[in-house]
Amino acid sequence: MSSSARTLVPGGEAPGAASAGDGGCAAPDDPLCRRYNRLKLTLELAEIGLPLVMLAGLTFSGGAAALLRYAERADQVAPGGHWAGHLVFLVLLGFITRLTQFPIQLLDEYWIERRFGLSFQSLTSWLWEWFCRSAVCGLVTVVLLELVAETLPWWPLLALPWSILFLLFRPIFYDYIYYPLQAHFYPVRFLRHETFTLPGLGKKTLPVYEVHVSHKTRRVNAAIRLRGPKTAIYVTDTLIDEFTDGEERLVMAHEFGHLYDQLHLETQTRAGIAQAQRKLVLGSAQLLAGLVSLCLLHFLSAPLHLAGVADLRGFPLLAAMTLGLSHAFAPLICQEARRDEQDADKYALAITGDVENYCSVMRKLREINLEEGAANPISRFLFCTHPSYAERVNLARQYRRRHSPRRKSRNWRGWRNIQRHGRR
Repeated sequence: MSSSARTLVPGGEAPGAASAGDGGCAAPDDPLCRRYNRLKLTLELAEIGLPLVMLAGLTFSGGAAALLRYAERADQVAPGGHWAGHLVFLVLLGFITRLTQFPIQLLDEYWIERRFGLSFQSLTSWLWEWFCRSAVCGLVTVVLLELVAETLPWWPLLALPWSILFLLFRPIFYDYIYYPLQAHFYPVRFLRHETFTLPGLGKKTLPVYEVHVSHKTRRVNAAIRLRGPKTAIYVTDTLIDEFTDGEERLVMAHEFGHLYDQLHLETQTRAGIAQAQRKLVLGSAQLLAGLVSLCLLHFLSAPLHLAGVADLRGFPLLAAMTLGLSHAFAPLICQEARRDEQDADKYALAITGDVENYCSVMRKLREINLEEGAANPISRFLFCTHPSYAERVNLARQYRRRHSPRRKSRNWRGWRNIQRHGRR
C-alpha cells in the first residue's frame, strides 16, 4: 500500500481533534507537513516543466542544429551511414536533459528529505544512486530513440511499432535490470508468506519480502508487484518496525485487494471490466501522445525550416511535445489509481472488519511520511495516486456506521457488503 505523498484531514474538524466517530483517524494538521509538501509540489512542477522548455528551446533557438553538426563528426568512425552521428546526438541530448533535471532532483530527493528528517542518506550515496539510475534508464531510452531516428526517414509511423515493442518489453526491463539494480541499493530478503481467502477464488498465498531502507530513510511503504505466478508483496523494514501485527495484517489485506481486483473484479464484473479497459487506454497514452506529436511536427516543419519529421533538428521539439501530451493524461491516470486504492481499502475493511487498525495505519502513514493535511488541488490533480486522508477517514466512518461490532466479519459475508457499494 504505497503511501500517498499528499492527503487530507477531515474537513470542518479542529486540527488534532480525534473522535470516536472516525475511529481515531483524525490527526493534527501540522504546519511542517504543509511546508514540506509545498516545496515538494514546486519541485515536481519544475521537474516536469524545465525539461520541456529546454527541449523545445533547442529546436527553436537552433541549438539542436549546432548539436547535430557536432555529433555528425562521428560519421567518420562509421563511413557509409549516419547512425553513429545520430547516436552521439541522442546521447548528448539525453545528457543535457539529465543535467537540466539534476539540480531539481538534488533538491527534491536529497536536500528537502534531509532537511525535514526523512532521509539519512549521504550526498555521495545519493549521487552514486542517481548516476546508476540515469545510466541504466538513459541507455534503454537512447537505444529506443536511435531505432526511431533511423527509421523515421523510411516512414514516420514506424515510430509506433518501436514504442509498442518497448511497452511489451518494459516488464522484462524492470524484472531483470531495474529491480536488481534497485536491490543493490535497497537489499531485499524473504520475510514470510501471507494467506487470504479471496471470494470466488479460494485461498491465495503470496510471498512477502522485506526491503531494507532504514539505512537511508525513515519512510514506510508497501506495494504488491503483480507478475502472474511471480506476484509478491514488498514492505519496507521501517514499516515492520513501526507497525503492530494487527496493522501489518491490515496492510497485507489491502495488497491482496489489488490481487483480487486484477484476478476477479476486472475479469468478471461489468464495472471492473470497464475499469480494466480504461487502464488499457490510459496505458497507451504515450503512444497517442507520440502520434499527435508527429502530426504537429509535420505541420511545424515548414515554419521551422525543417526537412520534415525525420529531421533530427526537430527531435527535441518532438520529445517535448510527446512528454507534454503524456503529462496531460496524468489527471486521468491518477484518478484511476485512486479508484484502485479505494477498492483495496474497502476490501481490507470488509475482509478484516478492523476499523481501529485501519485508522491507525492511515494515521501512521501520515505522521511518519509527513503527508499533508490539506492537499493542494494542483497536487491532487496531477500527482496524487491515493485517496486523500479525508476520504479514507470517511470510508472508516461509513464502515463503522454500517457494521456494529458483532457484525464485523472475516468471512465471505463481509465481502458481500463491499460488493454492494464498491463496484457499481
